Amino acid sequence: MNIATKFLAGVALLATPMFASSTASAEEIRIAVGCPPVPACGDWVWAEDLAAKLKEEGLQASVHVGGSLGKDPELVDQMEQGLLQFAVTNFVMINQVDPSVMGFLAPYMFDDMAHMFRALDETDLLKSIDANMQAQGIRIAALTGLSGPTGVFNNKKTIKSVGDLAGLRMRAIDPSQAKLIEAWGASSVVIDMPEFMTGLQQGMVDGYVNPPVVALIFQHTDMLKFYTDTRAGTPFRSALMSNDWYNGLADDVRAKVDAAVKVANDKNRAWTAVAAEQELVQLKERGVEVTELTPEARAEFIERSKKAWADMMPAAAIDAFVAAAEKTRK
Repeated sequence: MNIATKFLAGVALLATPMFASSTASAEEIRIAVGCPPVPACGDWVWAEDLAAKLKEEGLQASVHVGGSLGKDPELVDQMEQGLLQFAVTNFVMINQVDPSVMGFLAPYMFDDMAHMFRALDETDLLKSIDANMQAQGIRIAALTGLSGPTGVFNNKKTIKSVGDLAGLRMRAIDPSQAKLIEAWGASSVVIDMPEFMTGLQQGMVDGYVNPPVVALIFQHTDMLKFYTDTRAGTPFRSALMSNDWYNGLADDVRAKVDAAVKVANDKNRAWTAVAAEQELVQLKERGVEVTELTPEARAEFIERSKKAWADMMPAAAIDAFVAAAEKTRK
């Protein structure tokens, strides 16, 4: 992550604590999300829940959708400078600072989203990651749920086993996911989501590895007609906020912001559980063939995925996450 230079004017204001606090408490709190304002998008739902609670607390808040304030790296730069208060981004923004965060996404580390949430709540896994982010000017407000676990979409054929992935080229969100895809036997190419449909139409890619909700939100089900429920990873989004802005708040305002974040996070947990129960039915309703893995096929996905953990995060992080997963497993 490139650390943006703070504006001189902002530094001058923060040099006067009383003035800074009154300004920070009076300004509008802007929350940026990349997806459209649709109920299937957990980012938007979280942002709306946050904004509603902030307003209830007497603060000004607005939600900006569809990437209108920029792509994820641009949003992070704005938050580093204190120009934007909140943004919901992909995990890459944290991964660039601390690869340990990949433990939350690692395939088959956790049994389901509820298991991952327990690890977040009952261990210190996120504490050091958040500290490293704060050193870069960003706070982690939450790792929010998207829906159920990750699976494999493609527009070519039914995938019943790891071997069926041979010959397919899958879109990867970043090099770490590319290594996972290659461990499964497919080839990969890293492209941004806005370019995915063009890449699919031009034959650059045949599909992607994502939870069902992504295809539902962006209506990719028109072209991605095959989905395999590999349950390979607990997908999350990164709810981030500006550290300078947060630290500049008066104590009473900061308490209101903390309360609003907690409400949004609690509601996201409940929303995630409901969304996970509905998504496979929704895929079928849109004409997508949904394939469940046999125990034998699932075991092979698990074996190959665990071998890829070392390419996704530091060795010390693997040990910490495995221990946390065991501690919080039901």
